[in-house]
Amino acid sequence: MSRYITLGIYTNQGAAGLVDGDSDRRAAMEAAHSSVGAKLVDYYITRGQYDFCVIADADSFEVMAAMHLKAKGSGTVDNLVTLESVDIDVVRSVAKNVQFTPPTA
Repeated sequence: MSRYITLGIYTNQGAAGLVDGDSDRRAAMEAAHSSVGAKLVDYYITRGQYDFCVIADADSFEVMAAMHLKAKGSGTVDNLVTLESVDIDVVRSVAKNVQFTPPTA
């Protein structure tokens, strides 16, 4: 499984539901993740450019994309940004074989 970090913003509708409602968002996200074989690792409400951060393990980016489409389609979230973590040792190993010629003036 790969690890994914998702940042997002609640829409006005989502923010209202978060503040005025009593839904357990962590439980809802755990259910959504497990329904497609993924695992919610952690969830944070954040201050700054993004309203929340989700850390999850999933078998593919397509699994994450499917959950994002469902969430975005609900009208409660927007501006989802997903980052996939990488193993720097694997990157270094591949980089040793990259043949690159930089541009010259």
